[in-house]
Amino acid sequence: MKKSLLRYIACLCLFSMSGCSTVSDPKEDQSALESYNHAMFNFNNKVEKAVIRPVAKGYRAITNDYIRQRVTNFFNNISEPVSAANHLLQGEWHNAAQNVSRLMINTTIGGLGLYDVAAKAGLEQKPTGFDETMAAWCVPDGPYIVLPLIGPSTPRAATGWVADGYSSPAYWVASESDGEDAMLVYYGANGLKYLNKYATNLKLLEGLEESAVDYYETVKAIYLQNRGKIKTCGKVSAENTPDYDFDMDSED
Repeated sequence: MKKSLLRYIACLCLFSMSGCSTVSDPKEDQSALESYNHAMFNFNNKVEKAVIRPVAKGYRAITNDYIRQRVTNFFNNISEPVSAANHLLQGEWHNAAQNVSRLMINTTIGGLGLYDVAAKAGLEQKPTGFDETMAAWCVPDGPYIVLPLIGPSTPRAATGWVADGYSSPAYWVASESDGEDAMLVYYGANGLKYLNKYATNLKLLEGLEESAVDYYETVKAIYLQNRGKIKTCGKVSAENTPDYDFDMDSED
């Protein structure tokens, strides 16, 4: 299983690195990709309105800001080891040490991460992932692409997302456990993570859709502006672009 996983991630890395290369006409490829992106974006939007949004509204109805923040903090705490490992791969030793310190403090004093005690002590969250690691290694981002159900992405972003998921300690604990119940709990927890994030940003997303003249182009522009903030080969290409943070992690 582990060998298959490593081969899968390796293939994704190659896909990411080759994302900008082509042997055909770039203009024709871009036109075909944009047609696909529009179609997939419309499909995702319909699924979102028919399924995801009603579920998110139900989730908001049975929770409040305080509970949703506890859920956010818990999953942020679980992601600290992944961030620490990637900061090490990026040569950012201080940030890696801060991730580890946050994990220790919030897991103990913060009640398994439900409370961000470390932030109140001056240790702010330093999230990162394999996407940023590849960027630091000068791996190109590749073209903008809308993935089924996942939404806006790029080859490098998709590779990083998969790698981060499989490198999470929670995944390995679940995969090494006997029986399938542990994996079901793992996938269920991840479903809660993304539902909580979506529900937290629901009003912002609805307002964005209502105010946008072209919703597809607006989402694409925001996504690519945020991508421009990622350091590639040690440089930031879009330092002065607006900050659209859809995680919206509020202070405790």
